[in-house]
Amino acid sequence: MRRAFAALLLLFPPSALAQSGSVPEGLTPALLAQLRAGGLVLYFRHFDTEGADAPRVDLRDCATQRNLSEQGRANAREVGQLLRELRVPVGTVLSGEYCRNRNSATLLAGRVTPTPALNNPYFRTGTEADRQRVIANLRALLRTPPRAGTNTVIVTHEQNLRLTTGWMLAEGEAAVLKPAADGSFTVLARIRPEDWKAALKLGR
Repeated sequence: MRRAFAALLLLFPPSALAQSGSVPEGLTPALLAQLRAGGLVLYFRHFDTEGADAPRVDLRDCATQRNLSEQGRANAREVGQLLRELRVPVGTVLSGEYCRNRNSATLLAGRVTPTPALNNPYFRTGTEADRQRVIANLRALLRTPPRAGTNTVIVTHEQNLRLTTGWMLAEGEAAVLKPAADGSFTVLARIRPEDWKAALKLGR
């Protein structure tokens, strides 16, 4: 069941939450205008999957991993097309190295840079060292300003974001975050796959 989400202003490097409150879900006209102007980060959980990871995953072999279903592939393509129709400029595209993350990003944006820092060893090891590593890696990426006039897209596991912010995302959902000059970032909204299509009513 989906949780209610809190707005989180995360400071780097301190781990304490500086602010909380309600966060809107869906695309408002104001948020769409911000996305069109660039400067935000779209953090996607990979799209719909099927199967399960093998006991020993080989990142070079998709057959050892849980992978996108046909529905997941279709949803990723559709959201990518909707981003283009909505005139949301996409710059840097990063993903974890798991096939479901790389493939989601490629279908969504047409390109991707697989990024080891977006992997999540913690869900296999359960060690505190790996938990802290996942959090530090994601915070470093989330506080990085996108290229001028573009938005950065990150596609990886849900748990990375949950460990870092307390947020949970269903498959294909996105969190919208705004980096600040002081190295902090603000979580602005959660967007479901169907929200992109609904936003077409706001105007292309």
